[in-house]
Amino acid sequence: MKPFSRNRSAFTLIELLVVIAIIAILIGLLLPAVQKVRQAAARTEISNNLHQLAIATHNYHDVNKMFPPTHMSAQAYYGSISGASTGSWPFALLPFVEQDAVFNSTLGTLTYSYRYSYQYNYNGQNYNYNYNTSTPYNGSTAYQAQRARGKLKVFLNRLDPTADEVESPASYHINSSLYGYLYAYGGNLPYSNSRYGLTIEKITDGTANTLLFGEGYSRCGAEYYYDYSQYGYAPGSYYKWSNAYDRVWNHDPNMYEYVANYTYQADWNQRPPFYKYEGTSSGTTYPYFNAYGVWVRDPNGNGRYVPFEVMPPKGQCTYYALQSSTPGGVMVALCDGSVRSISNNVSQATFTALGTPNSGDLPGGNW
Repeated sequence: MKPFSRNRSAFTLIELLVVIAIIAILIGLLLPAVQKVRQAAARTEISNNLHQLAIATHNYHDVNKMFPPTHMSAQAYYGSISGASTGSWPFALLPFVEQDAVFNSTLGTLTYSYRYSYQYNYNGQNYNYNYNTSTPYNGSTAYQAQRARGKLKVFLNRLDPTADEVESPASYHINSSLYGYLYAYGGNLPYSNSRYGLTIEKITDGTANTLLFGEGYSRCGAEYYYDYSQYGYAPGSYYKWSNAYDRVWNHDPNMYEYVANYTYQADWNQRPPFYKYEGTSSGTTYPYFNAYGVWVRDPNGNGRYVPFEVMPPKGQCTYYALQSSTPGGVMVALCDGSVRSISNNVSQATFTALGTPNSGDLPGGNW
């Protein structure tokens, strides 16, 4: 009888390569499935956040008899103010999304801040303007969004590729057609307090047919280029402008921040005249979208309006448009509180009809 041996032969090189190949194939098969599961989980989270914001909006409406304003501002022009608010719609919703502590922490002396940086070169001559001031209205108090910072889950979409680049990102944006405002100036004059906002009763197209919120990127940048030689200027004449804006939940109308740089060169004495302009601008804005779509250009330079941008590259989006974070369409909340995905193939007419609350233009069925 052959004696029993505990020794085992090692893998051959071919066997090892086969095993590695099988593992690589399995990983290749699993990765798309894992990615789909992650996207599905993220879309569920997006849906939950949008629904929570919609419910908070209705609760705000019940208390204040209007939708949350896109602008809230206070300045003690005509007398002292106590407990006013300055911010935009996310700040107004903080007490209604279980963020009372954040909202209450912003109470302090009413302050107006203005920061402006403007540099340009005009025909070889440099000019610089820098202005930075902060004016407290002593004796007046306000809840001010500029005192709040950080990432809040309810305003954050983890599929937003720009969220980590923004201090206080807002990945959900309000329909600008629902515009409202609150202004307080102090004193007892008739115009010391102004208030305007849409109510549910004014949404005559139906709350189930009107957009409330949608998803988008927190940081957007765009570039515009126009060849001015086609307008009768000398060859080489052009206009070039780029911008980069952060959409933040703590946007505060009482804190204006803006940076601009440009170069301007022109010779109006030559025929045809020569003209060259290059400029950049950056700042922050409240999170909103325009229901009338966004103008985009294809690689051939042809332009057209589209309802929203489908997964644009990071840093190449429009700050007043929605951006989908997955291939399946853009997630939105309607004014009735429901949440759904709008197809990438939705027509501009249908999207505009969804965005306008009382224009009588009901959406088609292609959304």
